[in-house]
Amino acid sequence: MKNQQTDMVEMIDWAVGDTPLAGSEFAGPGLAAAIGNFDGVHRGHQKVVAAACAAARRDGLLPSVISFDPHPREFFRQDEAPFHLADRREKDRLLASLLGQMGPARVIHIRFDKALRSTDASQFVTEILAGLGVRQLYAGTDFAFGKGRGGDIQTINQVGNDVGISATAVPLLVDTNSAVISSSRIRAALQAGSPDAAAAMLGRDWAVTGNVIRGDQRGRTIGFPTANIALGPLQHPAFGVYAVEIDLVEGDGRVRQIGNGVANIGIRPTVRTLPQVPWLSTGAVTVPLPLSVGSAKSSRLRTAIPLSG
Repeated sequence: MKNQQTDMVEMIDWAVGDTPLAGSEFAGPGLAAAIGNFDGVHRGHQKVVAAACAAARRDGLLPSVISFDPHPREFFRQDEAPFHLADRREKDRLLASLLGQMGPARVIHIRFDKALRSTDASQFVTEILAGLGVRQLYAGTDFAFGKGRGGDIQTINQVGNDVGISATAVPLLVDTNSAVISSSRIRAALQAGSPDAAAAMLGRDWAVTGNVIRGDQRGRTIGFPTANIALGPLQHPAFGVYAVEIDLVEGDGRVRQIGNGVANIGIRPTVRTLPQVPWLSTGAVTVPLPLSVGSAKSSRLRTAIPLSG
């Protein structure tokens, strides 16, 4: 088990076989927790977290989020193309921003491994949830867990009654067209080259966050500072040229807005990158390396055009 503190939010990595948090130095008053994968921390996820925070405030519990790392999809389909809407660091930052308004709070990442995969639904409630100190659990109505996804909200209430755990299903959030807001729909919007549609479901612009990679420094020859970022585990949007905003993520996690730019998203010969982001702000801007850059904005300017010959 590993833990770290982000302002008032404690981040804990926990795995089956680790010391239970309940009854330990991490016990606290018991948790009112939102549970799920929270990939992208979109508006639907935010609704579930808000429900857990409201319960924590009402009943004097510790507001918490329980997630899984790696994502179960990544565990079961290891050869699949990248699909994440946010990397682990950005996910933690987004969750901390939701929980941090509550004062002390906790994010627990349960390691999704063979031991967790083989844990049946009843064990998940009586050993894992109880061991983490959960008292009230909040999840979307489609939440399923345990071996073979054999458990649901009703299972938690039935089994949890003996260990002091209750669960509440939070209705799924829908958009103006009555379609459920989901990570899958956001991925599809990005693949279709529609970051506006993705942003409407996320509740913010989609961002690529990563360390600047030193490129061939062609920007210096054309008078525009540039930066390269590897997409890594992130969902690849439709290739093309996008209008973007560029922020620098400082070492302490603070975000500093730099300016606007244009980004070409495509595949370079050796690595998948978000390459060559010419800065459109006035004057020259120097990007010290290595720094993290988050870049995203609403509009795709044109599609990628293959070169012939």
